[in-house]
Amino acid sequence: MRLVRRLLAFLPFVAALVFAGSALASPPVLSSVTVSADRHPSALFSAPRADDVEIYFASKPDQGTDGSFYDENVVTQDDLTNDEIQAGRWTYEDQLDPGTYYVMLHASPSFDACYVDSTGGYDPSCADGYSNIVKLRVPVPPIRYTASASVLRYIGEVNLNVKATPLGVDQAYRVCYLNAAKKKRCVSGTLDGYSWDASGTDELTVSTKSLAPTTTFTWYVGSRAVATKRVKTPHS
Repeated sequence: MRLVRRLLAFLPFVAALVFAGSALASPPVLSSVTVSADRHPSALFSAPRADDVEIYFASKPDQGTDGSFYDENVVTQDDLTNDEIQAGRWTYEDQLDPGTYYVMLHASPSFDACYVDSTGGYDPSCADGYSNIVKLRVPVPPIRYTASASVLRYIGEVNLNVKATPLGVDQAYRVCYLNAAKKKRCVSGTLDGYSWDASGTDELTVSTKSLAPTTTFTWYVGSRAVATKRVKTPHS
């Protein structure tokens, strides 16, 4: 019975802490979010006297009534270390894929530092809750194209190979050339892109029967020529 009375006596103190925290809390401030050339994001922020801070990246800015991003839109999340919280600086060890992101912090105050007396007094300078949202655009990295044309005389074909580095999405392309009658012909293909940390490759085949003795092949992505090869293309 004595234990029950002690617990009942403690409840008003807990309620006071919860009320004080929600009424006087200062949200953390996300000052800026940037991304390096190799797609590692960094953030500058202020979260005074917080002992737990998370950073969230979402594909859309939609928020629930508690201030959090919708779960289905959260792309990645990271828990900040004590040193990062104290410094107000954070850099992610992982890379982000190209795209547009919405970034937000969540901070929880230090109990010992922020709840200062037995009556539930709360230091309003302590960071608590969700921060402002900062929009971040991660650009598509420069894609390098290399191509080759190999003539297989015994079967009368030219193998046209192309490689794009890096490539994280499928990409349509075409290879154009002039036949023996000086008419432009094109063949189309798709580069399979699996990761922005890896290359995508593809191969097309053209018969040598209608080609001139020497043929120039040009690879296009959209309207842009990305590679050219000139090879001897004798008939088998």
